[in-house]
Amino acid sequence: MKGVIYACLGGAFLTLQGAANATIGESIGTWQAAALTQGTGFVAALLLVWLVRDKSWKNFRRVKPAYLFGGAFAAFILFSNITAFHLNGAALTVSAVLISQITVTLILEKIGWFGSVPLRLRTSQWVGVGLMVIGILFLTQ
Repeated sequence: MKGVIYACLGGAFLTLQGAANATIGESIGTWQAAALTQGTGFVAALLLVWLVRDKSWKNFRRVKPAYLFGGAFAAFILFSNITAFHLNGAALTVSAVLISQITVTLILEKIGWFGSVPLRLRTSQWVGVGLMVIGILFLTQ
C-alpha cells in the first residue's frame, strides 16, 4: 500500500510540476524552465539526502555507466511536458503521458530491459492500453 501512496503522490506532483513549468516557460522559455526545474530539484534532493543523513549515494560506482545518464532524460521530459501543456492543456497532456508510460513500460517488461524479468503480456493488457487511447480521443472532442 505504501508504494501505491508514493505513486499517487508522484503523479500528483508530476501534474503540479507540469503546470508550474508551463507557466515558468511562458516567462523565460521552455529549455530555461527545464534547467531551472532540474536545478531546484537537484538542490531539493541534496537537501533531503543531507537532512535524513543517507550515505547510500556513495555507492554510485555500483551503477552501470549507461544508467548514470538517466537523469539527463529529465531535460527532455520537462521540455516535452512544458511544450505539451502549452499546446494541449493539462488533462490531455497528463493522459497522453500516462498512456506513453504504460506502453513503454509494457514493451520494456516484454523485452526484459533494465534488469527486469521478461514478461509474457496478455492480450487484455494491450486492450487496456487501447481503451485508454480511446479515452484520450474523447478528451480531445
